[in-house]
Amino acid sequence: MIGTTLNGRYEIEELIGTGGMADVFRARDNLLGRTVAVKVLHAQYAKDPVFIQRFRQEAQSAGNLNQPNVVNVYDWGIEGDTYYLVMEYVEGHDLKDVILSGGPLLPERAVEITLNICAALEAAHAQGIIHRDIKPQNIFITSDNQVKVMDFGIARSAGGTAMTQTGTIMGTAQYISPEQAQGQTADQRSDLYSLGVVLYEMLTGKPPFDGDTPVSIAYKHVREDPLPPSMVNPDVSPELEAVVMKALSKNPENRYQNVVEMQADLERGLEGFPVYATPVLPLDQAGATRAYPLGGAPKRSLTWLWIIIIVLLLLGIGAGVWAIVGGSGGISVPNVVGETVDNATTILSEKGLKMKISKTVIDVDKPEGVVISQDPQKGISISKGETVNVVVTEAAVAVPNLSGISQSEAEAALKSVGLELQGVSQQYSQGAEKGIVISQSPSADTQVSKGSSVSIVVSKGPELVTVPEVVGLDQSNATQRLESAGFQVNAEESPSSTETAGTVLSQSPEGGSQVPKGSAVTIEVATKPDTATVPDVIGDLESDARQTIIDAGFEPVITYESTTPANVGRVLGQSPVKGTEAEKGSQVTIRVGKAEEV
Repeated sequence: MIGTTLNGRYEIEELIGTGGMADVFRARDNLLGRTVAVKVLHAQYAKDPVFIQRFRQEAQSAGNLNQPNVVNVYDWGIEGDTYYLVMEYVEGHDLKDVILSGGPLLPERAVEITLNICAALEAAHAQGIIHRDIKPQNIFITSDNQVKVMDFGIARSAGGTAMTQTGTIMGTAQYISPEQAQGQTADQRSDLYSLGVVLYEMLTGKPPFDGDTPVSIAYKHVREDPLPPSMVNPDVSPELEAVVMKALSKNPENRYQNVVEMQADLERGLEGFPVYATPVLPLDQAGATRAYPLGGAPKRSLTWLWIIIIVLLLLGIGAGVWAIVGGSGGISVPNVVGETVDNATTILSEKGLKMKISKTVIDVDKPEGVVISQDPQKGISISKGETVNVVVTEAAVAVPNLSGISQSEAEAALKSVGLELQGVSQQYSQGAEKGIVISQSPSADTQVSKGSSVSIVVSKGPELVTVPEVVGLDQSNATQRLESAGFQVNAEESPSSTETAGTVLSQSPEGGSQVPKGSAVTIEVATKPDTATVPDVIGDLESDARQTIIDAGFEPVITYESTTPANVGRVLGQSPVKGTEAEKGSQVTIRVGKAEEV
């Protein structure tokens, strides 16, 4: 594979990674002059329709996302039996390597990375895309500390058909949600569970559940409670632990319901403010017996258990004092989720509160201008005149189909629905005239925000290549040379008495011509001529001789010469002479006698 060029454009340079279904190579995009990553599906999966569909799904899912924390997918294609995906090339290490090499991360850094992952998931969820395989191996930390989420190979659209295999749970055992482990439908809360597992691993150096087999690990996700991260790493604050444990709730209804809620708690915890998450105590803290390894529970773990209990009691006392002191002047935040902006403004205003739209997102299942989350949440007590931040749905626009029209027509079509054309590249196309749009990103019918940008690829027309000169070569070598240059070959036979059978006599188009790549070249190939024996017609009457020559497969040519009366009308001589082997259809000349002129 190294050294080959895919689609006449992507030159493979070096293998940089390998996975269960594909290899990843560093490559050079010769058209745009940049380094890219090319993901090539393993040969054994190239004929499996399930894996091919997963590969295409990754291209379509990630290709529709345009967010700084998502690895960009530029292109995908097929060359022969090779399926490939062209992605943004980033230098650095995946999060799993970072944890394995350095151990648990500082809580502040772990939260920072999690917030970046949240931003990527928010963009995906806004377009109805569920990742379903959030894990450290799919999170890349670049050399300049940017966080990039990759591998949407088993992603699906919310409400769409999940990609599964018989007897197989799609996802990685240590990071799947309980509902995925049970073969149920995953939604955005499933991604948040997996993100909770990743955050847990960043804080402790290991995932909450492990085992000898994927089935045993999946069972623990469904039936067992995780050890609180502070019992492994005392530097984990109660606020951060509450966020982790809420994300790891078995029941999706007890988790964060969307990314925005989890982001808000992480940001509050990072700044030292109380979080809204209610910590879910594992069974050993709720009074049930937990089995420890031989030797009993470590004293340090029991000490921290008491510290956690005392902290929680103090938090409870603090909350009670707040309710008593602030209750007289505090206002319980009403629920405005599901309300229109106007209704929400009125409801909050009647309570003496203000409203601020902190963010707008696309939600194809809801009309424009509907509140989908709020901060603070309902029931929280705040002072009169304070502001409630809300996230509101915005108008979604379906990207028009631009394929088959000119660049100017594409720009006009985008403008008519409130979108912008940004990013025009060109590539050769055998099936489209120069200047015609051959692909676009996002794809047609994708729901995007008004004002979003769409990029297109415009045809440069068919790629012209030089026809090799093959006249004089034997048919086998001529065919090989033409096919190696990308041409189709049509061979026609022509009898020849001067050239060796199998030799190319002529070609069309001629050698050195510039024609579209993939064109057909017709070659005329010499064959051995069909021969026959020249008959003896000397002494025959002219009419008899003519018919004999024709019957033998030759063309008679008649000449006359004066002779004696006895030989008038008879053949006096012939050329070639009788018994000669000559090419069928060739001429046999006979001399016929005529009366002498007086």
